[in-house]
Amino acid sequence: MTSHRIKKDGGLSLSVCPYSEINRPIAVLHRTRTRKWAWPVCQDAVSRCVMLGLLYVGCVGLLTAVLPGHDARHSPITQQDMAKYRDRVKSMFYHAYNNYLDNAFPYDELRPLTCDGQDTWGSFSLTLIDALDTLLIIGNVSEFQRVVNVLQDTVDFDIDVNASVFETNIRVVGGLLSAHLLSKKAGLELEPGWPCSGPLLRMAEDAARRLLPAFDTQTGMPFGTVNLLRGVNPTETPVTCTAGIGTYIIEFATLSRLTGDPEFEMVARRALRGLWESRSEIGLVGNHIDVMTSKWVAQDAGIGAGVDSYFEYLVKGAILLQDEEMMAMFQDYNKAIQNYTKYDDWYVWVQMYKGTVSMPIFQSLEAFWPGLQSLIGDVGNAMRTFHNYYTVWKQFGGLPEFYNIPQGFTVDKREGYPLRPELIESAMYLYKATKDPTLLELGRDAIESIEKISKVDCGFATIKDVRDHKLDNRMESFFLAETIKYLYLLFDPDNFIHNDGSAFDLVVTPYGECVLGAGGYVFNTEAHPIDPAALHCCKRDEEEKWEVEDLVSEFFSVEPKTGKVRKEKADDATRPDPFPTRRHNRTNAKRTSLLHCPSQPFSSKLSVLGQVFLE
Repeated sequence: MTSHRIKKDGGLSLSVCPYSEINRPIAVLHRTRTRKWAWPVCQDAVSRCVMLGLLYVGCVGLLTAVLPGHDARHSPITQQDMAKYRDRVKSMFYHAYNNYLDNAFPYDELRPLTCDGQDTWGSFSLTLIDALDTLLIIGNVSEFQRVVNVLQDTVDFDIDVNASVFETNIRVVGGLLSAHLLSKKAGLELEPGWPCSGPLLRMAEDAARRLLPAFDTQTGMPFGTVNLLRGVNPTETPVTCTAGIGTYIIEFATLSRLTGDPEFEMVARRALRGLWESRSEIGLVGNHIDVMTSKWVAQDAGIGAGVDSYFEYLVKGAILLQDEEMMAMFQDYNKAIQNYTKYDDWYVWVQMYKGTVSMPIFQSLEAFWPGLQSLIGDVGNAMRTFHNYYTVWKQFGGLPEFYNIPQGFTVDKREGYPLRPELIESAMYLYKATKDPTLLELGRDAIESIEKISKVDCGFATIKDVRDHKLDNRMESFFLAETIKYLYLLFDPDNFIHNDGSAFDLVVTPYGECVLGAGGYVFNTEAHPIDPAALHCCKRDEEEKWEVEDLVSEFFSVEPKTGKVRKEKADDATRPDPFPTRRHNRTNAKRTSLLHCPSQPFSSKLSVLGQVFLE
């Protein structure tokens, strides 16, 4: 347990205080010259030794209770083991999913302790929408098809409900868009014009259009809540968290590119720029901001709750849209994050204007960060931070919502683990990048822990307290949308989601032939995969369409269009492109692209993304 080891090499230095000190939410600490932690020193050396022993015994007891035996945990995971764990994850999925259908549908969520349901985020049958693409990923085509029909018949967004703009976007809009783009693979009957049209796409557009009134502010940053029937309530608070402002570009840009309506992408980009222009002089953003005045209400800066997916969407939006401006924004933020918030491969909370530590806390939502680092190629730092987080998991059999880093223990009233996916998500990304077997061990530990602690007769229950494993009567929809999905993909390297471009579908659209299903999927923050190639299927730009057609023609040895035909079409193509690729030009000097997947000509773009391989 590295968090309780006394180090003499300039790393973490620990003086363990009596238990009363551990209950304090924030430890007294200061920076040393080497940017390491300096811990509060207790007066009684005997108390330190006794407490260290108690902590050690407690942690070993927890590990013994929730993890496999020593030999099993340290044996290598074979291909047969991978298949066994995939089957166990499937069983976990069906135990939760079937109990939702039997006991909770059409409510949003299952209450597993009382075997009934409740509406939480807007009365959308949310768990069913969130679980839809997971059904296909684990191979259940027939249930995917059935649920699509059920959703079309039962879900109606024309209701007098106050809904979270953020949650409705990532769960409902994202889930419907993902299912729409996976419809061909699921064997659904496609209407003419797909993927530029279709019933699930229309449902996603309907839901998203009801969110648009929230973006009608002076700054372009949206309100946090909107009434789906009446718009923004006149008494709605203007204070919104950072993530609630900057987590729309993936879903909204996908909608705009598929439907041809640029409004969705425009409002998402304006919200991103509103946050960017509100950053502090040292390059940080706070936690909550007034969307009418751009004044920061909560000035804690970090990578966790309230901020997390803003950074995630800058990176993923840049990759999805090949947008250098977004990647440049993230790179600037990342420099400030590394400079002010990083200590010993942990990330803490600091004051956004001064950079001074405000909370030496690790939040479970921060565990997405190593996975995000892997997307920009920073695998070494990602693995070191991942191991820190994994140590916390092994200490408790799950990640508490808040963990006091200097004290190595939970924070009062933040001891729960609602079966969040973030650490498993990072393990999946990092395993794909490194094949490090430690990452599979996290997956194995997660299966063992969740099944042993959280499984009840009617599903899987939120862990109310990781210290004593008391349960709470809730199973959030993200358990099926994210936690199960990332676990399954971690143990299924041959899943179609991991496609390297060796297989793909050729689709004819009103705008020409289109390549789909070749991999390179971009997950939204609710783990709904978006096929980046689909964004080019409905492109109105004639020149880009010809480039795609020539690539397809070359692949299938078909004679391309003649220059005469191109000239005739070019004379008709007078409408400007509503979705130009935006670049972040700070200088006219030539420089290397900031994008993880560099974009030069469109043919190169397709090859790099793994959408078309001509050799």
